[in-house]
Amino acid sequence: MLKISKRWAARSDKLLKRLVGRSAPATAQRVSLRTAGMILASLVVWRGAITLFSWLLDRTGRASCGTGVPVPWKYSSCWDTETYQIIAARGYDYAPDSPSSIAFFPLFPLLMRWADDVVPGHGDVFASLIVTHIALAVAAFYVFLTVRADFSEAIAWRTLVFLLLFPSALFFSVAYPEALFLLGIAGCLYHARRGQWLLAGLFGIFASLTKLTGIVLFIPLLVEMSTQRALPGMERANSRAWLGALLAPMGAVGYFAWLIWQFGDYRVFFEAQENWVRGSNRPVFLYGLDRLRGDVTGMLAFYPRSITDFPTFWVLYDSLLLVAFFVAGILLWRQVRASYGALVISSCLLLTFSGNPQSMNRYVVVLFPVFILLARIRSSRVRYALALMFTIGLATEIYFFVNGLWAG
Repeated sequence: MLKISKRWAARSDKLLKRLVGRSAPATAQRVSLRTAGMILASLVVWRGAITLFSWLLDRTGRASCGTGVPVPWKYSSCWDTETYQIIAARGYDYAPDSPSSIAFFPLFPLLMRWADDVVPGHGDVFASLIVTHIALAVAAFYVFLTVRADFSEAIAWRTLVFLLLFPSALFFSVAYPEALFLLGIAGCLYHARRGQWLLAGLFGIFASLTKLTGIVLFIPLLVEMSTQRALPGMERANSRAWLGALLAPMGAVGYFAWLIWQFGDYRVFFEAQENWVRGSNRPVFLYGLDRLRGDVTGMLAFYPRSITDFPTFWVLYDSLLLVAFFVAGILLWRQVRASYGALVISSCLLLTFSGNPQSMNRYVVVLFPVFILLARIRSSRVRYALALMFTIGLATEIYFFVNGLWAG
């Protein structure tokens, strides 16, 4: 029996090694003052360009975003921003069979309220932009350091550039929780990569309290634990690794527990999601296939003519984007790092079976390891062509957003 158990253990270890690889935790990566200054300067230039494009494209459009909000904050205030303002000012509301605010996770509006208390007189949109831009700046450093742990500084820079030029990167600059969510994901991956499991778990809580998708972070943490040979045992040194992985989804668990306490059932969240036209029972990519076959019923349920003149574009774009990121997750697992692939694959699967194709471009942009694949492309011409395409797409999304049209 002892020989058999040893044989099975050896085979299991061999299979695990083939699936996830083996490596020690990454050493600390330092950012020089010059590099730190360049990252911050790049963010300032990027944000300035978005503001300038927003002003120009707002003047050429047929409508305007952020009614009643002073310039330039109005260019960052549209669609979901109003709901976050309401939550920050008055708290949550719930009414059966109505699009209630409990469909929005609490960390972003909570930080909006705190920021508004610190900087009174400027309005909650200004406060939310303070939260957004601080989160983005810290997230940019985490993204850079995470990539730098395995690749050259040039690859780290390219990853950051592709991330910020991606069309839906617009949502890192507006009164939305995407920058905050990016910070949670990037911080979680970086500290897991360093073997700092409790910090990784705390960033996981941060992410899962910002968006429901954050609950999947325990999966890349488990994979990373295995990669660092921390998974098989339960020795004292490994108890922190297990605790970190278990902590990651606790933000969402805490929010659902609060919903039970307040409204008697955590399922009111999913009911509210459906009332916001954010849920169905079909895999997301099927809507794109339906449109290619000529069926527009499902497409118009999520992209009605009242919000966009281009429903076909959006359903095909969002469907294809989800498939592309899923494939990228597989490539990341095989070519870069298993835990990065696990993050992207598990996130895409959750989004696929949410049944909601809306805003897929916004949901996937936070999966920054995908941009490592683009940063590793050897041909500079291909990279420049992609950067140009992304920039045109970003300008288009800005036009849609600042004119109150559907942008994701």
